Amino acid sequence: MKGEATAIVLPKANKLKLQPVGYDAGKPGDLLVKTIASTITPGLDRLLLTNKPVSHRVIEYPIITGSESIGQVVEAGPDARGLQAGDFVYAFLGDRWSGAKPYYGCHAELIPTSACNVLPLGRQPIHRDLLTGLVAYVISALEKVSFDTSSRILILGLGSVGLMVSEFLRNKGCMLVDAVETFGIRGQLSHAGNIAFEIGDFTPEFNNRYDLVIETTGRILMIEKSIRLLKPRAKVLLMGNYEVMAYDYRLIQHKEPAIFCSSITTLTHLKEANTLLDSEMLDTEKFFTNVFPVSQYELAYRIALDSKEAIKTVISWV
Repeated sequence: MKGEATAIVLPKANKLKLQPVGYDAGKPGDLLVKTIASTITPGLDRLLLTNKPVSHRVIEYPIITGSESIGQVVEAGPDARGLQAGDFVYAFLGDRWSGAKPYYGCHAELIPTSACNVLPLGRQPIHRDLLTGLVAYVISALEKVSFDTSSRILILGLGSVGLMVSEFLRNKGCMLVDAVETFGIRGQLSHAGNIAFEIGDFTPEFNNRYDLVIETTGRILMIEKSIRLLKPRAKVLLMGNYEVMAYDYRLIQHKEPAIFCSSITTLTHLKEANTLLDSEMLDTEKFFTNVFPVSQYELAYRIALDSKEAIKTVISWV
């Protein structure tokens, strides 16, 4: 299975291009997935666009982004874990590109990948399936910290991650949830009780209140600013994409917070997310704020990265 497919490529920093890219998916467990739709992940893609690595991996241009997509298998190798042509899947990694480095590699009309990089759906996909990775990430992150319905929780940022955290906590019966969010429209979409535009807007009566602070913005200095709101030895969960960890220890040491990092999502988490989405216990419609055909990919990125109303921006490939 060799050929070319049209993909959204970063040939260099701050430059997007729709162009054909070669692929080679010739291993026994490989697949070719015809993409129906993919979504933009603003926090991650903003850093990649500006040449700021978000992991230990070095960015080597040209790269293909995109880690959330739904599609249909069009070809499958003999050892593709039972998947065959015609099956519908959620794909989170396209790693069989030969003409560019895949940084997830799912923004393409055809995704060359391995069977281990997809989740079988067992039915025709619907748009909420695009949230599978997001829900799985929330599940993976929150299992790292202990909380219950009596916990007081503060979410820093109500973008797609923070908003899904709010939705998930509501599903778990956690009602004592507040948030910090600059854009009021996002606060209205959440289940947060008290919502501040800036951390400084929380009056002294909120000091020493929270058992858990969940940081989703990627701005590490938000942790320093929120320390006064934490109970002593409270937990801080990092869910953003951070280029450099450069907070001032002197400003947080007196609270002795426990800081948890989260970046790994497993197939088990994806399956759990798929089950939760199928239960329709989460309000998923509010996440989908924009849909653009692939011909308008530049506009889609501009809206996803710059619009205060944008939560999940979808690119349609059909």
